[in-house]
Amino acid sequence: MTRRHTLRGGTLDEAIDTLLAQMVSLGLELAPISRPEVQRRLGLTSRATLVGERGQRIESARIAQLRESGRDPGGARRRRSFEERIAHLQAENAALITERDRLYEALFEIAHRCLLKGVDLEDMMDCLRKR
Repeated sequence: MTRRHTLRGGTLDEAIDTLLAQMVSLGLELAPISRPEVQRRLGLTSRATLVGERGQRIESARIAQLRESGRDPGGARRRRSFEERIAHLQAENAALITERDRLYEALFEIAHRCLLKGVDLEDMMDCLRKR
């Protein structure tokens, strides 16, 4: 069993800088930057080494990566305006109306086929009635 060489001091700082540069170049989808991810990729057993100035470097690299990907670095979700909400609800309503019409057409097609085959329509549609 081989023992891994632990990173400390200047070598840890260099390894962090190299890793952050790689992660920023890979992008947010392939390598999102976070302290636990940096810890995992460097093989560190304690996150206590990633505080202070090192933590600030990780945070600034995370913000740079988010900006490059076109996302909001603050991570705050923006509330939709009333106009946007109304437009979204109108589009959803139109889709639901289309779906309702399609289901009515399917129901009428079933009823028509039952009548053509001589099946009792009242008996077939009994399960759709509210009780």
